[in-house]
Amino acid sequence: MLLNDKQDFSRRIRIDEDGCYVGDYNDLTLKSVFQPLFSAQNKILGLEALVRLIDKDGVFVPPDRFFQDESISLADKLNVDRLSRVIHIRNFHMSEYRNRLLFLNFLPISSERLAAEGIENSLLMSRLKALQIDSTRIVVELVELTAFSPRTLARAARHLIESKFLVAIDDYGCKESNAERVAEVKPNIIKIDRQLLLDYMNGDQTSLLEGIKLARASDAKIVIEGIETAEQLSAMKQLDIDFFQGYYLARPEALLPEIKIAI
Repeated sequence: MLLNDKQDFSRRIRIDEDGCYVGDYNDLTLKSVFQPLFSAQNKILGLEALVRLIDKDGVFVPPDRFFQDESISLADKLNVDRLSRVIHIRNFHMSEYRNRLLFLNFLPISSERLAAEGIENSLLMSRLKALQIDSTRIVVELVELTAFSPRTLARAARHLIESKFLVAIDDYGCKESNAERVAEVKPNIIKIDRQLLLDYMNGDQTSLLEGIKLARASDAKIVIEGIETAEQLSAMKQLDIDFFQGYYLARPEALLPEIKIAI
């Protein structure tokens, strides 16, 4: 059964001992962590919100494994996906970075449902308005998983952009995050998967350079993900890339009292 109204979500949200909002769903606890994205001048552009799933035994459940587990119902996946954004937005609002961009991961089906139900009257929009967070500072990241319908996903992206959200293709070069999805969605931002960075550093430059070329042809900003060394950062700064993200720059952290910046 899908969570549909504010009361459904509110019953599953609490504040933990650190003062952060967390969610409870079935046997899972949902927590927020945030990873910054940097400009070439090492200034923080915004934060990507990431969910940490913890089971009843205190064991970390990788989100990728959860969302791709065929034994878990679509309703449960959608509920966890949506509940995670509820806590992310509230935790972001309490932080000193609340005037930057907030990157929120969306399952493709979640964005399709959001558009179908009407963005302006959605719980997401009402939550943003209540916290005085403008939609122009929200980046909807469409993850690399399969959409029910490419056409419906493209329509959802168009509605989001019309409502002043920014739309990003996440993990470009991985699974469904490919040139076809870029052409369908017409995103504002393309986040290039870490594997293309690793291939580039190992001498196979073709895929990364083609991704950059595609982004420029699409008039999209470029984020390179997964930077873990000074050498990788230096190499990426030699390319036509706008923003940078990875453990070398800053690891995902809760926003209390501030995230830890490596550079």
